[in-house]
Amino acid sequence: MYVRRGINPWHLFHDSWRFLLLVGLWALLVVYLREFEGIQAVGLPVAPVTTIGIAVSLYLGFKSQSAYSRWWEARLVWGDIINGSRSWGNYVLNLIYAEGRPVDPTVQRELIERHLAWVNALAFQLRKSTRLKESAATRVFDHRRVFEHHDYHQTPDSFRRHLSEAEADEIDGFANPATHLLRRQGDRLRQLAEGGFLDSYRHVEMMSSLRDFYFAQGSCERIKNTPFPRQIANFGLAFTWAFIVMLPLAFVEIFEASIADANLSTILQHEFMLTLVPFSMLISWIFYLMEKVSDSVEDPFEGGVTDVPISTLCRLIEIDLKQMLNADDVPPPIKPIDGVLY
Repeated sequence: MYVRRGINPWHLFHDSWRFLLLVGLWALLVVYLREFEGIQAVGLPVAPVTTIGIAVSLYLGFKSQSAYSRWWEARLVWGDIINGSRSWGNYVLNLIYAEGRPVDPTVQRELIERHLAWVNALAFQLRKSTRLKESAATRVFDHRRVFEHHDYHQTPDSFRRHLSEAEADEIDGFANPATHLLRRQGDRLRQLAEGGFLDSYRHVEMMSSLRDFYFAQGSCERIKNTPFPRQIANFGLAFTWAFIVMLPLAFVEIFEASIADANLSTILQHEFMLTLVPFSMLISWIFYLMEKVSDSVEDPFEGGVTDVPISTLCRLIEIDLKQMLNADDVPPPIKPIDGVLY
């Protein structure tokens, strides 16, 4: 997720130069065929192309709003996970007790660490598969960055470090480690209740927290495993490219009409017609970015620069809970890289 106000222009150019080159060559070909070869069939009426452009812009607006709704829902779910995690830490420190018997601090530490393992396991599972290509540099569209010295939930070590070696090996045997980590939390609460450290009311309250975590995990998995409706995405892409192809064909009619009114020399006519190329590139690039922006937020857990920064949110949870424990191994917050939080 970009956290600075602007996006590096180089990042945009790096993802757009091939498109701009293709559109520029197409516009140049249209000008050449019409102006230098005299093929009058190369051209389209302006009014239909303008109507199509309006329709495409409205469609892309609808697509962007729909895609952003998925992104925002994902962010809301992780906001609930953060709030629930803080409540879990408070429960662990204040609801587990027995009259006349002190609570073993390692029990509290175990419940906190296992919860951190669950949070990080969920983040790892959400980023385990991706439709994005890998890149060693920051790319705005269609890529996620791979870091040499950082693990932004791209390997199982991101959650294994919070577990004992035996429990980590056991959890690895499950298809959905996050689900079974919550189940292990429930087992531990039952043991504490049997040992007299939880009465029925406190036990039910803490189990309700685990239920909420299951719901949050299910919401994340629903967003991850339910693709954005392909009919919306594919038609948006097809309509955008159809308009981009027709744009120079409509411009050539407009530019020729302007030349007829201006009574220019032949050389100036050719030079004026060539200005069609950068105008076509600029307008096509705007529509291209509109389509790519909506595409980039369709799937908010892929690890791209526009995704929900779940690694940063996991670190935030870890800092809060370990400070509740007065632990010595509180990690620092994750810092933006190239203005991006992952």
